[in-house]
Amino acid sequence: MAISESERLRATDEAVHEQRLGSVLITVGWVLIAMDCILSVWIWVGLRSGSDFWLWWVIIEGVLGVGIIFWGRHKRAKALELIAANSPRIVPNDRAA
Repeated sequence: MAISESERLRATDEAVHEQRLGSVLITVGWVLIAMDCILSVWIWVGLRSGSDFWLWWVIIEGVLGVGIIFWGRHKRAKALELIAANSPRIVPNDRAA
């Protein structure tokens, strides 16, 4: 069953929105990992003074960052599949040969 042009455009617009959301999630994940690189300076200071706070903070924030990156990559890949599925097909011309 063929879908109408407006339905195809709406689905493509939603897919582009999901693709943009995936890109934002990937950026947020990398920002969290960059913050972990900065905060990792305090791990040794905290451990030396008997505190595990900075160690656990960096571990949890790193896991969240990696998880958000994978979630964003998944959203972007799904959106790309939706865009490809909703793209108009080009029928080859057999008389061109």
